[in-house]
Amino acid sequence: MREPDQTGQRTSQEDCEGDVHAFLESLTGPSRGNVAWLVDSALTISVGERRALSLRLKDDLPPHDEDIASLQWTEGGYTLKAMSGRNIWVNGQKTVSASLEPGDVIEFGEKGPMTRYRTCSHSFPTHHTVEDILSDAYAYARTSRRPFAKRMSGALRDSGRRLASQTTVLFRISVLAALFLIAGFVFLLFQNDRRLADSLRQESGKIEAVAVMLAQTREDALTPEDLNALKSAFENQVMSTEQRIGTLEQRAGAPTRVITASTRSVAFIQGAYGLRHLESGKLLRHVLGPDGEKLQTPFGQPWIEPDATGEPAEFQFTGTGFLLQGIPLMATNRHVALPWTTGDREQALKSAGLEPVMLRLLAYLPDQSAPIVAELDQFSETADLALLSVDPERVQGLGVPLADEHPRAGEEVFLLGYPTGLKALIVQAGPDFLETLEDDGPANFWTIASRLSNQSQIQPLASRGIVAQTSPGSVVYDAETTSGGSGGPALNRRGEVVAINAAILPEFGGSNIGVPVSHLKALLGGAKSQ
Repeated sequence: MREPDQTGQRTSQEDCEGDVHAFLESLTGPSRGNVAWLVDSALTISVGERRALSLRLKDDLPPHDEDIASLQWTEGGYTLKAMSGRNIWVNGQKTVSASLEPGDVIEFGEKGPMTRYRTCSHSFPTHHTVEDILSDAYAYARTSRRPFAKRMSGALRDSGRRLASQTTVLFRISVLAALFLIAGFVFLLFQNDRRLADSLRQESGKIEAVAVMLAQTREDALTPEDLNALKSAFENQVMSTEQRIGTLEQRAGAPTRVITASTRSVAFIQGAYGLRHLESGKLLRHVLGPDGEKLQTPFGQPWIEPDATGEPAEFQFTGTGFLLQGIPLMATNRHVALPWTTGDREQALKSAGLEPVMLRLLAYLPDQSAPIVAELDQFSETADLALLSVDPERVQGLGVPLADEHPRAGEEVFLLGYPTGLKALIVQAGPDFLETLEDDGPANFWTIASRLSNQSQIQPLASRGIVAQTSPGSVVYDAETTSGGSGGPALNRRGEVVAINAAILPEFGGSNIGVPVSHLKALLGGAKSQ
C-alpha cells in the first residue's frame, strides 16, 4: 500500500490511482466541492473550527478534541465509527457504526459538513453529470437537519453553483442557448401580447367611434318605423312636432316679402361620410353574410371592416345652407359640412386609427328637381361656419344679401331652415305623398329626398323670433326651430342675413344661438384673398 501524505487526503481533482480506495466529496461548508481521498486502511476524521473536514492516519497523532469518527477498511469497504460522545448521521439516520455504501451521505456532528461517500473508480470525474448534481441536492434536502427554508435554499444554491461550474462546456453552452431561446420566446410572446392588446384597444376604439357616428345618423335617417309612425299620425289626425313647426310661418305672421325673396336660396343639405382605415388606406365596408345580409357585431352595431366586400358604411346627416348673393358659394355651419368635428368624435376616430371621408354631399333647392353636388371650399377655425362650392350655372340669380350691421336686442329675426330634416318635409308633403312613397317600392335616405324634390316638396320652414342678446361672438334669439335647422339664415326685416343659426339652448326656453354675419364676411374675405 502506498504511503499517504500526512493528512491522508488529497484535495485536488487528481486521478484515483494506485491503492486509493474511495473518497469523500464535501457537499456543504467551506470545503464544499472538494474531495478527500481515502488512501489508508485506518483513518481518523476531524472537524476544524471553520467546519473544515480533515483526515489523518489513525495512529499518526494522539487523539484530540476535534476527532469525531474513524474509518476502517475491511472486506472491500470502509466502516465508519463515531468517537465516544460524538454524533454522526448516515443518510439522515443517527448511527454509532455503519458500513458505508457508494452514494451514502454522511453528516459529521451538529456543525460538521455533509459529505457523500464514493468508491474509487480509477479516476475522479473532472465534470459531474446533471444526474449526480441533482441527486446530491436531493440527498442534502432530504437528510439535512437544518430548518426547511435553509435546507431548500442551500440545496438550490449549491446545485446551481455546481451546474454552472462542474458540468461539461457543451452542457453549459446548451443551457445558455436554451435560456436565450426561452428569453426570445418570452419576448416574442410579450410583443405579440402587446400587439394583440393594441389591436383590441384599437378595435374597441373603432366600435366606440362608430357607435358615436351611428347615434348621429339615427337622428337624421328615416327608418321604416318612422314612416309607419308618420302614417299613423296622419290617419289619426295627430299634430306631431313636425306639423307644429310647419305652421309656424302662419302663426308667427312673418312678412311675406322676406320669406318669398329668400326661400329659393335656402337649401336642404343631405350628406353621408365614410371611415377610412389609416393603416390600410381602405374604406370600412359592411361584412356580408352567406345570403348577402349585413352582419352585426355582438354589440349590436354594424360589422364593418376594411377588407369586407359590402358597400362602404355610410354615416348620414342633414342640415341647412343658403346661397350667397353674387358668388357661387353656399354658407352653412362647420358641423354640417364636417359633421364628425362636433364633440370628441374626431379625436375618437383618430384614436381608433380611422379617418372620415365625405362620400356624398348634396344640396336641394326649392323649385329645382335635381340636387346640386356641393364640395367643401373652406371652414372657419374660430366660428361654426363653412363655405361650400356649387355649380355656378345652377345658382344664377339666387343668393341672400348680408347685413352690414349686427341686430340689436328687441329686433325681429326670421329663421329659414329644414328642422327635423326629412321627417318635417314628409309631413309638409302630406299623407298623399306618403302613400305614393309606399307604392313606389322600398325607400331610403336618398330616394325619399329625390322623390320629394321631383314633386317640388322641398321648401324651408320659417319662424319668427326676437333678438335677446348680441355680442361679437353670438346672437341669441327665440325663433323656434330644432335639429336640422343648423346652417340656416337668420334674416332681418330687410331680408338680410344677420346671423347663421348654429345651436339650440333648450335649457333657456328653446332659445337659439347664431354666428354673427361678421364672421361669415371674414371667412369670405379669406376666400377671396386666396
